[in-house]
Amino acid sequence: MQDDFRQKLALIIDLAGVSRSGLAREIGLDKSVVSRWVSGATRPSTASLDQLTAKLADRVAGLLRSDWERPLAAFEAKFRTSALDRRIDAATAHDGSAAPASRQEVTFCTTADQVHLAVASMGEGPVLVKAPNWLNHVEYDLVSPAWAPTFTRLARNFRFIRYDARGNGLSDWDFGDDSFEASVRDLETVIDRLALEQVSLLGLSQGAAFAIAYAARHPARVSRLLLHGCYARGRHRRNNDLERGKSGLVDSLIATGWGNDSPVYNNALASFFIPSAAPDQIRSFALLQRVSASADNVLRSKAMLDEIDITGVLSTIRVPTLITHSRRDQIVPIEEGRLVATAIPGARFVSLESDNHVILPGEPAWDRWMSLVEDFGSGRLAGGQAATTPAASNSAPTRGS
Repeated sequence: MQDDFRQKLALIIDLAGVSRSGLAREIGLDKSVVSRWVSGATRPSTASLDQLTAKLADRVAGLLRSDWERPLAAFEAKFRTSALDRRIDAATAHDGSAAPASRQEVTFCTTADQVHLAVASMGEGPVLVKAPNWLNHVEYDLVSPAWAPTFTRLARNFRFIRYDARGNGLSDWDFGDDSFEASVRDLETVIDRLALEQVSLLGLSQGAAFAIAYAARHPARVSRLLLHGCYARGRHRRNNDLERGKSGLVDSLIATGWGNDSPVYNNALASFFIPSAAPDQIRSFALLQRVSASADNVLRSKAMLDEIDITGVLSTIRVPTLITHSRRDQIVPIEEGRLVATAIPGARFVSLESDNHVILPGEPAWDRWMSLVEDFGSGRLAGGQAATTPAASNSAPTRGS
């Protein structure tokens, strides 16, 4: 429960726009006392909590003393949207490039098992549907320095559609079925509800597995597959002790520090996903944790992803496929991308010079990645020969790079 309070307080302080030292001054306490509350080392006394709530309620509409006793998921559901609205408003007012956030259309569709999925659509042109990846929030992504430039650029060339996975973002956080099949059915639901006859599918990380499975089942409805950082085997299916060890370490980081403001925690988790990220991108990554999913939902999802094995369907794919992969990806080794490219007939494989699991705006490889996606997705770049057999070394030459 104390860890829950830490996460609640971190969210409210972020929403209030007040520093720890500023908050300490206002309630007449030493900064170290507030720091211990935020770190989870101690929890305020009843009197201090009353005083803390009174001060924060001046800045956070609707904050009540009883809210601290709510379950964490209910607390986040009440306040995370308000925090997000403030950030979107500020970003839009400060930077005209954030304007597309106001131009996207967000709707909801309902799955067969009654989960509501948030679906965002923006731009015009050929339809490009993005399957969900690790963390997404259809509103916050458009003011995130990690995602906004990528999604805004794609919307200039495509009718770009993406959605929050079950348990994630604006979609329902309370859901029953957390299987791989349920995730593929969610992609089917989105495409069916939007009455899309044929689409190109963009799959990043685990989103690639969902996209591949959909293309195997509905080949006539998929014009192209564009995959980045992809894998067909989850970590527990790779027969690799190092990969299992990494998985356990990431689990521990999520369980102990999800949504934490601590730079030590955020730098540790980011070192796996985006080791070359700029400070503002790492801060954005930390905020995305708080607004997009609970630690419990993330661990449920990750347990499913670690057990994925769709190697058996790769050879059945008959749509033009582009696979890109960062050469020094620490989350999904490049060999996993090569395995997919080798097994899908005629797939084109391109390795990109990056450390990051997903290429970030600002690094040299980003423009090349975007150009490849734009050209391939628009039919200006045809699929190449099948990739060569995966090599033992990440630095080995690969066809298409």
